[in-house]
Amino acid sequence: MSYYKKMSLKKLILLGMSFFITVSASYSFAETATLLNTARKYYYGIGVSKNSNKAFKLYLKAAKLGDVDGMFVVGGMYMQGHGTLVDQKEAFRWLYKAALNGRSSKESQRIIGQSFLSGNNIPQNYKEGLRWYDLAARAGDSEAQSELAYIYFTGRFVERDYDKAKHWFETAARKGYPLAQYNMGILWYTGRGVPQADTKKAYAWFNIAAANGHQSGDAAKNFLKTVLSNKELAEAQQYSMELYQQIKQLKN
Repeated sequence: MSYYKKMSLKKLILLGMSFFITVSASYSFAETATLLNTARKYYYGIGVSKNSNKAFKLYLKAAKLGDVDGMFVVGGMYMQGHGTLVDQKEAFRWLYKAALNGRSSKESQRIIGQSFLSGNNIPQNYKEGLRWYDLAARAGDSEAQSELAYIYFTGRFVERDYDKAKHWFETAARKGYPLAQYNMGILWYTGRGVPQADTKKAYAWFNIAAANGHQSGDAAKNFLKTVLSNKELAEAQQYSMELYQQIKQLKN
């Protein structure tokens, strides 16, 4: 066979391989798109009776074919036990895989961070845990903001930083997260992360936490009632109402 015929044959083989790969990729995309569409119908009951178990199986099939949205949904369904049994390990596996491929939410970022910090479902890694917590906090997850604040307040996993603790506690507190509101009271009572201790401001935050059902906030508020004068208590309650209105506006 001549040199030119050999080259032509190689080109044909390469073109054939390229065509096969392109067709395979298109087929996979079409298949996952169909799977996801059918899964959504069963998940929400669109044109069919709701069936979370069927929806889960279809989402899982799409996920195994490499679909990122399928991975994300499957992780959430494993986490909630929706359409399948609760399985934290599988939930983490799929949520993490989806996140690494660009599909995540502030909630899934927090879950991934928790797993890395605790060493559940993946080898413990403080640096990675904090990175995912920070992503979730910056995305607006109140629980992650409060947890990140606590980490900085205690100096667990990182160097203690009261300023960062105050920043994240207050961010979560002003979004209406009761635990963070209680901890804002702790900061003002102890004088950590703030210019100086202020029992009136501490009372104000404890009062708001208590109003949102936080029992320790209620106990702390009642304790400070015995410490503050009538005038100071009136001022503290006025400040508490101002904070309450600010938080209410932010939530709306």
